[in-house]
Amino acid sequence: MAKYEYSAKTKDSKTIKETGVFSSKQEVITHLKSKGLFIISIKEVGGRAREIKKARITRSKGKHNSVKLADLTDFARNLAITLSSGVTLLRSLEVIASQNASVKLEKILKTCCQDIRNGLSLCESLAKHPNVFSPLWIGIIRVGEASGNLPFVLDKLTEYLELKMEFERKVIGALFYPAILMFVAVGAVFIFLKFIFPKFSGLFMQFNIELPAITKFVFGASDFLARNFMIFMIIGAGAIAAIVVLRKNPEVMKMWDVVSLKIPLLGSLLSLIYIERITSTIYILLDSGLPIVYTLETTAQSVGNSVFEKKITFIGQRVRSGNPLSDEFNRQGIFPPLVSEMARIGEESGTMPNVFEKISKHFRRDLTTRVERLITLFEPVMIVVMGAVIGALVVALFLPLFKMSAMAG
Repeated sequence: MAKYEYSAKTKDSKTIKETGVFSSKQEVITHLKSKGLFIISIKEVGGRAREIKKARITRSKGKHNSVKLADLTDFARNLAITLSSGVTLLRSLEVIASQNASVKLEKILKTCCQDIRNGLSLCESLAKHPNVFSPLWIGIIRVGEASGNLPFVLDKLTEYLELKMEFERKVIGALFYPAILMFVAVGAVFIFLKFIFPKFSGLFMQFNIELPAITKFVFGASDFLARNFMIFMIIGAGAIAAIVVLRKNPEVMKMWDVVSLKIPLLGSLLSLIYIERITSTIYILLDSGLPIVYTLETTAQSVGNSVFEKKITFIGQRVRSGNPLSDEFNRQGIFPPLVSEMARIGEESGTMPNVFEKISKHFRRDLTTRVERLITLFEPVMIVVMGAVIGALVVALFLPLFKMSAMAG
């Protein structure tokens, strides 16, 4: 026999905390369920809870202040593992918070623990932190709590987050080499103009030789950079600060959402990104058990672009009125015909989650292929441009040197 301390909620959401002697944790659970209580936590007094040892928690190394996608993925995975292992919700959050790599997420989870002790559900406590937990999170958690199958929906959420994280890792990895090339090119031009050319300018003036046009142009650019270097630094810092401020302005971001979709090449790529995000979100929500109308409302809040948000919101209103989802996708004009046709198949066969899973995989493959092709084309262009610029600087420097050599000869 052992002494257990437990807390639970009644059907009218009142929280009770009691202590009792039982032979095992399972006996405590049976005792509380027989009274119709919702279990919040069970803790063996005077010893570490045995059930925690059963749950294999993924612990990240190092601490950081931000909340990264990897932190949220670990949180979803670990919460699914602990809950499916029989650990109570409150104890799961306490353990995950203590082993989390994000300081900010750790504080949030500890706050959620306190909210749950005060009678809030997990969904309600997470919804108090919209900057960290998106509407997708809230929608899935709400479904899991309502259906009593929270570990299952968390597994689905983990799969989605892992796919998203893998795609971002591929893109960042593919952009790494072009970014290095650009950094080297800009750094080389800056060193030439700021440090090397000013020294040769005085040398050429001493010999009083006629400089080629390209050399005059480069010397003029070098002199202009030297005289206005601090101004350029201030302008650059101001531009970065302005971008940060403008990104927080909803009206400016709505304008950018419209304009960005009309930019050649970039617009089509962004549209594909949002369509992939929409289809993936619809799939994970439908597969978790959300009704189609609520799925569309949550998807609209999660898409990240005001243009697509309005379209999905309007589609949700029309579907609520009884219109077929496939017809509404077809009427909007910004979705590929594949989306409406596949949605029609899902409506006729009653397999909407499976259909949207296939659509999301298709667009994810298409998006990955396009990004890889763009980066593959970008690399040789960067090499040519970098070679042309640095070559022009070298030519501008050596032409006067050749002339001086000829004069000396």
